[in-house]
Amino acid sequence: MTTSTTTDDFRATKSFTSDPGTVFSALTDIDALTSWWVPAAGGTDSGETLRFLFGNGELVLLVGDADRPTRVRWDVLACEPVPDWVGTAITFDLVPIGTGTELRFGHQGLNPGLECIDDCHAGWTHYLASLVDFVDQGTGSPGDPDERFAAWRAEHNPS
Repeated sequence: MTTSTTTDDFRATKSFTSDPGTVFSALTDIDALTSWWVPAAGGTDSGETLRFLFGNGELVLLVGDADRPTRVRWDVLACEPVPDWVGTAITFDLVPIGTGTELRFGHQGLNPGLECIDDCHAGWTHYLASLVDFVDQGTGSPGDPDERFAAWRAEHNPS
């Protein structure tokens, strides 16, 4: 999937005391994703479909890259609660800095021209801080799964 990147796309940089492999694991493990962002299900390897219970709907992503321990890219295929996200790409580039990691985050296509920009900016700011807390301290600030979570996850992660 090709997305356009402009200087207005949402970008953020975060620092971790943990090594890139540990940060990468938090981006590619279903339980870890649920622990810092929102309920997750599906696959996390390149070419797999990853799903999130996102507000009142579902976010469906294609894992475009999962290159341990340097890069994760998700291409947004569907997003019921935030249709503006369809066709955008979410990237996590991990750079070793001493014994820690610098995360260079980008959401290509998420820019001031979209209706959701204020809410999405606030959301990413919160959840990227949650990712740092989860990786470096063991506890993030994820969205609370509601009563739908168990059934939804069972549907998308059959045993």
